[in-house]
Amino acid sequence: MKVLDTSGILRSDLDFSKDRYVVTNSVLSELLDEPARIAIEAALKSGNIILIEPREDFLKKVKETAVKTGDISEMSSTDLDILAVALEKNLAIISDDYKIQNVASALGLGFETTTHEGIKHKLKWFKICEGCGRKYSMESDLCEVCGSRLKKRAMRI
Repeated sequence: MKVLDTSGILRSDLDFSKDRYVVTNSVLSELLDEPARIAIEAALKSGNIILIEPREDFLKKVKETAVKTGDISEMSSTDLDILAVALEKNLAIISDDYKIQNVASALGLGFETTTHEGIKHKLKWFKICEGCGRKYSMESDLCEVCGSRLKKRAMRI
């Protein structure tokens, strides 16, 4: 079994009969594409896709890891949900989203892509002041020391 992200559904061939998959309600709510919704509903009825919701303890672990990698500020609740389900069930994720891939990698989870090449390195994101070079967490936008803008940077981990 594998966990499907919205991008994993929308960029797939929509044939969910080859394997078994997992989705969350938050993924279903993001599906506005009619053919994708029809394919997912048929797979849910046939049992090739099952619906699982994340447990709070796994969501907490995913959020902590996303804070450490610096990805948390740009992640949606759907991103966190699918990572939590994948962590709980020890499943790979199908997603073209680099933030999801980075956090999955930090959690020791596998991932597959559909159309884009996946990440090659684990990254930790931070911000750096354009003026004085001071490093900040991803939550900041302006330097506390000189008031300059902060730019997003990544470091391999």
